Amino acid sequence: MPIKITFISGPLKGQRFSVDGRISIGRDVSNDLVIPESPVSLVHGEIQLERGHYFVRDLGSTNGIRVNDARVIESILHTGDCITVGKSKFRVTIPDEPVAARETLRDAAPDATTVVNQTSRESGPEPETVDEELSGNIFGSVTYYLKRRIARGGMGSIYEAEQFGAEGFIKKVAIKTILPTFANKPSFVSSFIGEAKLVANLVHQNIVQIHQLGRHENGYYIAMEYIDGWTLTRFMGRHHELRQEIPFDMASFIVSRVCRGLEYAHGKRGEDDQLLNLVHRDATPNNIMITQEGEVKLTDFGVAKARHFMQDDSDDLVGSVEYMSPEQAACVPIDGRSDLFTLGLVYYELLTGIRVFQCRNNDLDETVERVKRAQVEDPGRFRDIPAEIRDIVMRCLQKDPADRFQTAGELGYAIEHQMYSHGYGPTIVTLARYTRELMGLSDV
Repeated sequence: MPIKITFISGPLKGQRFSVDGRISIGRDVSNDLVIPESPVSLVHGEIQLERGHYFVRDLGSTNGIRVNDARVIESILHTGDCITVGKSKFRVTIPDEPVAARETLRDAAPDATTVVNQTSRESGPEPETVDEELSGNIFGSVTYYLKRRIARGGMGSIYEAEQFGAEGFIKKVAIKTILPTFANKPSFVSSFIGEAKLVANLVHQNIVQIHQLGRHENGYYIAMEYIDGWTLTRFMGRHHELRQEIPFDMASFIVSRVCRGLEYAHGKRGEDDQLLNLVHRDATPNNIMITQEGEVKLTDFGVAKARHFMQDDSDDLVGSVEYMSPEQAACVPIDGRSDLFTLGLVYYELLTGIRVFQCRNNDLDETVERVKRAQVEDPGRFRDIPAEIRDIVMRCLQKDPADRFQTAGELGYAIEHQMYSHGYGPTIVTLARYTRELMGLSDV
């Protein structure tokens, strides 16, 4: 049952389109229906066939979608409805939908349309014996209040924020903003949005949960789980300040937890039961966090791939060059084994305090060449490290992916066997106590 679209105003005025299934609507060329005008967001909305009816949905646009001049988040569509996107307006026609059926649908499902500024339903007594079952979109816009900026980087900033709900409900979240500079790059937008959608359903104790991808003015933002703790960069920096080495068991435990997060992500399947082939690409100390409770969390899934579409004025790739795998630095196709090389570099640094591919004199080209060669000294040269741990680290750092651990699960098992095969080993409780003491916090 295809739906017909006829534009009656805007740059596409007079043009007609046929929709069968789903189309995305927006200004970016990656959309199925491209409306080339500035009030239209890069990815604005979609029309999709569900449960035998066509729906129009706002996908977090700046200026919204209107159906018959009423702003909506989601609305069921009927023949004759007029949809406004930006300054463009088009009329829809559903050829197989008789008038009588349309009126029946309107009467039977008065709440199928969710209006952003709707404050009350039509008055009238509710049947006491009816147990109403909700369906469709029942939500209005989400309200966030930015409290303080936590960090600032090349892509944007991270804020501590509060999400407000009904009856005084407040939830602390983190908001990562994406600068308009990058939001206006089609390659970045397509990758960023696509990857964010893929990782939205990653729910694992060792991965920071993404709650929402939204737009604000000309930029994007991600609302995510707030982590009360420290980055691994800060964790290592504190040891440097105190002139003390990180205990082997703490280093191994942290890396093993990241392994379990990567194992879950690398093995994630879509609704069609096909592997999503997710690769983090940036599992660096800045993107690994330790909570006050001793949980280890990997963050920035959904941003890592997009970062590789960011280029500065000299066309140099912007990213964590010092932690790239050889194949990543060579810009050839990668898989999950690339993340294991990166994690091996993190493990090496935790054990020795040495960043293997430290950038010298801001010479990124020279650093990339060293990464491609992947010539790594045995960490035992810098510290008396148990042979079993040295072997694990060096296997991670093999130039040929085929010579590394083949999965994050295999690497995680090797580390855990080393930690626990001879007796008791570290837990989140011991990591929490160790880290709080390291940071000068009292457990009393």
